[in-house]
Amino acid sequence: MQKVATRRLALVVLVLSAVIAGWRFGFSALAASQQDEIVSIYFPLVFLENADESSGDLYIEHTVLYQSVQDTSNDVTLVAHKPALLRIYAKWDGDPGNAALPVAEILVEGLRDGVPFDSLELGPQPISVNPSDDNMASTLNVELPGGWLEGELGLRVTIDPGDAVAEADESNNVVEDAFTFQEVAPLDLTIVPIIYVDSQTGVTFSEATQDPLSQWLLTAFPLSTVNVNFHTPYTFTGDLRQGDEWVRLLNEVTNIWATEVGVGSSHVYYGLIPNSTSAGGSWFSGGISGLGWIGQRVSIGIHFGTDNGESGGHEIGHNFGRYHAPCGNPNSVDPNFPYPNASIGVYGVDTSADTVLAPDVTHDMMSYCGPEWVSDYTYEGLYQDQFLRGGKVGTKGAGLLIRATVEGETLSLLPIYRLDVPVIPPEGSGDHLVQLLDDSGSPVATYPAVLFEAEELGVRAETIMAYVPASPELAEVATQVRILRKGEVVAERAIDLSDSGTVDGPAAVINSSDKAIHMNWWTRGTAGIVQFSPDGEHWSTIGSDIVSGRFKINRDHLVQASGWLRFIPSDGGEPTELEIP
Repeated sequence: MQKVATRRLALVVLVLSAVIAGWRFGFSALAASQQDEIVSIYFPLVFLENADESSGDLYIEHTVLYQSVQDTSNDVTLVAHKPALLRIYAKWDGDPGNAALPVAEILVEGLRDGVPFDSLELGPQPISVNPSDDNMASTLNVELPGGWLEGELGLRVTIDPGDAVAEADESNNVVEDAFTFQEVAPLDLTIVPIIYVDSQTGVTFSEATQDPLSQWLLTAFPLSTVNVNFHTPYTFTGDLRQGDEWVRLLNEVTNIWATEVGVGSSHVYYGLIPNSTSAGGSWFSGGISGLGWIGQRVSIGIHFGTDNGESGGHEIGHNFGRYHAPCGNPNSVDPNFPYPNASIGVYGVDTSADTVLAPDVTHDMMSYCGPEWVSDYTYEGLYQDQFLRGGKVGTKGAGLLIRATVEGETLSLLPIYRLDVPVIPPEGSGDHLVQLLDDSGSPVATYPAVLFEAEELGVRAETIMAYVPASPELAEVATQVRILRKGEVVAERAIDLSDSGTVDGPAAVINSSDKAIHMNWWTRGTAGIVQFSPDGEHWSTIGSDIVSGRFKINRDHLVQASGWLRFIPSDGGEPTELEIP
């Protein structure tokens, strides 16, 4: 930006040249005079206007603020307190034949209401002749301080603030932009470690509790905080090489979610399935590796290593209401996805590694193609879902958990449980209703029911759930439950919610050994839920829809060997709590 007084400098140089030349030619003039010759020497005085000022120009084309993905207009939503990387597209427009690039400093000022409140200084940096989206090294990049990432933020970026670089135009060395950061509720994530007993081989797969999900969610999702909790491990015996077994496990983890945080909760429960033993064995050889409800926040997936973020993010993306993106031939494709071949559409940046992701080679995480990241379309959809649902907590109250499996047009009602969990009424009317009826067949309660749907690699899961607030008076008069789809009865059965119906002796007993804990019960209910608590106050579901009248768990599968077990019988029976001996 520096200008030099070149007229004055040219004059001084020429006068000095004349003096030197006169000294050099003095001897020749003397010799000529001795020969009676006269020698005249003329030095033209030429004024060079700006002769040494650079003909190049140093300027800032624009700036882009990345959190996960962004377009050049900065139109993608920014999330408060989520790490943000500012890319400054500074350019040197000079002689293309000159290999030497100018080096300049950068000043970034944070503004509130137009007034600077803080600043960042970047030391001398080489300025590119062609800053581009796909080359991180061609732009000047700076991570903004956490205190800047909230509310309304102005950014003023100045290149060469000390006027150290000579250039033709200094009017384009400052740009200002305005940004708005949206507050988004933290994501509550409970990882349910699955102890998988392979029924085909008899091998038990389990591993130390770990979190392979949250780091990827923080970088790719519109989130600034993920609150991770670890559930008491849950034992599943079956063959996950079969699609219907995946459906069964997803339903069981969904029961855990429904009995602990309530149907419709924004809290994500993720069943983490191990794939290796300490001896190095594995069970997975291909096929489905995850399954998650679309719009309901429960999913399951295989843990392949320390980083499970992409596959887990795909299923949790379903939980946020996202359908598949069109690449890899998935089912349930989003008809509104805007980019062919599931491209991410615009450039992305993984701020945890300062890595740029180009749209022509990177696919949306909701597709079956890789490498994968998040498109601006999916990112905005994730944001809307978390903005509307995140942190929503219902009012805790007594009610009935009513569920039904769906196989084509056939619905089958599952055991009903009386619980005390948060009640979160479903949004919208939907096609399904659940009704309780009295002895005369008249409805005494009608409540919306929610259809849960999931599909991966041709494996389709459907179930219906409702949580009906129920007073003791309602339980006394209700003798039948039914489900209606678009006004037509599609499932019904008789119920008896009057009492627990114990037989002679206690409702349940516990027998234990050094290695295992056994619980046995005698009730009128057809099934039961078993929960564990280390302190008698906070309960984790470790068994659901158990129909044998007995439950066994190894002590080393619990977070601690001591504590309490609670048995909740079906059909509205009262729970029984027993301390583990």
